[in-house]
Amino acid sequence: MQGGPEQAALIARLTELYPEARTVRRLMQMSGIPTGMVDFGGGALDLWHATLREADNRGKRAGLLTVMVGEFPDDELLRRALARALDVPAAPAATPAPPGVGSADGAEKLMGAQSTLLPLAFLESGLRAAGAVGLLRNDVEALGTGFLAAGDLVVTAGHVLPDKAAAESARLVLGYQEGLDGEIDGGTSYALAPDLGFATSERHDLTVVRAREPLTERWGALTLAPPGVSAPKRVNIVQHPGGAPKKIALYHNVVSYADEHRLLYFTDTLPGSSGSPAFDERWRVVAVHRAGGHLPAPDGAGHVYSNEGVPVRWLTGLIASLAP
Repeated sequence: MQGGPEQAALIARLTELYPEARTVRRLMQMSGIPTGMVDFGGGALDLWHATLREADNRGKRAGLLTVMVGEFPDDELLRRALARALDVPAAPAATPAPPGVGSADGAEKLMGAQSTLLPLAFLESGLRAAGAVGLLRNDVEALGTGFLAAGDLVVTAGHVLPDKAAAESARLVLGYQEGLDGEIDGGTSYALAPDLGFATSERHDLTVVRAREPLTERWGALTLAPPGVSAPKRVNIVQHPGGAPKKIALYHNVVSYADEHRLLYFTDTLPGSSGSPAFDERWRVVAVHRAGGHLPAPDGAGHVYSNEGVPVRWLTGLIASLAP
């Protein structure tokens, strides 16, 4: 558990922002922290001491602070507290600065052990990966988001294309996005071929279907994270929220929980985002987005307000079932 002046300042700020017990209860539920061990009958200071203690006991401080930073994104004290909470490993020793360059006593500092400084190639790689993400729709409505995997396979959530009939009537629209000039490119529509290959898993909410024609040479294929890779701390999601032109969610994208069946994160999505790829920092698909809202808490006690993806390990198995 964290303490000292920083903890005291944080608690003082939290009592200003969230003085009511019902609001604290809501935040705990959104963050997946059971409320049974916290006394909601005392004053705000005691309540926040108990809440942070319970969050620390369950490793949920970062998740709790992420929710609050989402509600007060301009609050510097909350943002610094979140940076400290994410700073799990010890920060590496600072390299002495050359003469004339800002030193550790200057204004140039990392805000946590995991640097958020990225090479510009990160953006280029992300743009290339986004090309393989498209909108799934039929003649009536948008259904969700899908993406290309090797072998001209289209991947999405199981409830987006639950059977061969749904896949037969659906099309994948690639390149539907806003350009630099603000104009919308309507993209190119492609038919699916469930007669050539279709597999779905109701348990894991995944579907894989072959495209009717070769697509990956033009649009690319996404790389799936290898088996056994550790869950990332953050995920970026390329998606077609609400059937709209392609968008990417990069802010507030902390992963709050991971096991072999679920990945919970605070990355923004909307209806229509189901089937989107959730990327790690190397633009590998680590999960397929499937749901969001009040979801069952990981410990089975109540619900958490979160988004959820299916770990890629289950997708790998489904794709293998289509092998000739």
